[in-house]
Amino acid sequence: MMLRLSAVYALETRAQFDVVVRGPFEKVLKTLRDLGYEGVELNIPNPFRVDVRELRRAVEGHGLAVSAISTGLSYVEYGYSLSSLDPEPRRRSIEFFKRYLELSAELGARKVVVGLARGRCRDDECPEARRRLVEALEELDDYAGSVGSTLVIEPLNRYETNLINTLSEAITIARRLRNARVLLDTFHAMLEEDSVYNAITRAAGYIGHVHFADSNRRAPGLGMLDWERIVLRLVKAGYRGFVSIESRPDGMSFEEMLRVAAETLREVLI
Repeated sequence: MMLRLSAVYALETRAQFDVVVRGPFEKVLKTLRDLGYEGVELNIPNPFRVDVRELRRAVEGHGLAVSAISTGLSYVEYGYSLSSLDPEPRRRSIEFFKRYLELSAELGARKVVVGLARGRCRDDECPEARRRLVEALEELDDYAGSVGSTLVIEPLNRYETNLINTLSEAITIARRLRNARVLLDTFHAMLEEDSVYNAITRAAGYIGHVHFADSNRRAPGLGMLDWERIVLRLVKAGYRGFVSIESRPDGMSFEEMLRVAAETLREVLI
């Protein structure tokens, strides 16, 4: 397959974050394997509290791969961000990201998501926050190159942050870096782009990772998006790799949500 199915799993956190799969790790991995998934994206609150050998053993033992390392829980749980006005949490965030980059290489994913951990800003302070963010990414870009990994910058919708909402903003930053691409999330694109489908085409050549959720942020198949059209646009845009389910269960169990997503996408993934 040109595109491979993955899901975002929250690793050891008590934080409220409702778009990640939760549950006993081995049980979740078995569910993913049984439903035909090929990977798991790990959202890790603290990268310094990870047993890499055990993670690799568990994931590979179920015939899966680590598709990417997500970082949003470091912001949700600790408040660290790459754009923080306070130098101390900004420094801690950079330290965390360097370790995330190491983990991504050690686990074979070689992709680290820059999502919520970019932070937020007051409207009158956003230009300076963006400058701090870019400076942090430039430092991390050098480190990513040294360990053989890639930063993937995720535009988030305006209700979650006012710092990088569109693919064009993310691409502008990625162009300044050597080891960076963008993450296309269908739900965020639904809110911020004129058309999810056209946005994929415009981002051709810059897409480094993909998150799938339907128009209502539920599992693919439970909203209004045309998944065959999205997959074809991704392939035409030159993207080859994992697409991770990052959606809300909204009354479903996580197992049921993952099943619905798999059944919806099984016929269109090529």
